[in-house]
Amino acid sequence: MVRRTAIRAVLAGIILAASAACSGSSADKASPTATVATEPAPTTTTDPYAVPATIDVAYVNQVLAGLDRVMGDVTRLVVRTRTIPPEAYEALRAAYKDPDFLQIQIDNFQSDMRKGFASYKSEPGNQVTTVTQMLTADHKCIFARVQRSYAEITVQGSSDPHILWVALQPSDPARDPNFYNRTHWAYIYDGFPPDRSQPADPCAA
Repeated sequence: MVRRTAIRAVLAGIILAASAACSGSSADKASPTATVATEPAPTTTTDPYAVPATIDVAYVNQVLAGLDRVMGDVTRLVVRTRTIPPEAYEALRAAYKDPDFLQIQIDNFQSDMRKGFASYKSEPGNQVTTVTQMLTADHKCIFARVQRSYAEITVQGSSDPHILWVALQPSDPARDPNFYNRTHWAYIYDGFPPDRSQPADPCAA
């Protein structure tokens, strides 16, 4: 597990990536009626996110796409309601196992609210996260270098993908009673250090 001091050191890098992609919304506190969309239940008994015997790039990309959908659903709800309703918070909590990175996402949305979501599309799509290098992959932890595109979310700024690192651990069902995140994995790291160097492997602890 990355030490808390190391996590705080990376916050500036994560916020830089988020602000480079998009900016914010008004702080309307009206109670929304919208809900975060969840992924439909499979029509067969096959679990598309079942953990394979060997965790490879294709599987991790599939998991990341599922987490990108969770984030996309949250983004659309927050942009539409101009607040962070309980459904959005619960979905974020399902996707982010580490409390520091969960708070970063909340802080980023709140910052974007204050800016009126000026650079967001009216109906944002999903961010797209793709593995460029697998660093650690087992059934307890995954660590990978990735690129992430915000082109389906932002209407301005560079559409070039951001380079960052992600680490995943098996998700905790108790954190997700409404099944917002069906991937069986949740983030314990999502970003980069201020100097954009490769961080220490969160799976090594």
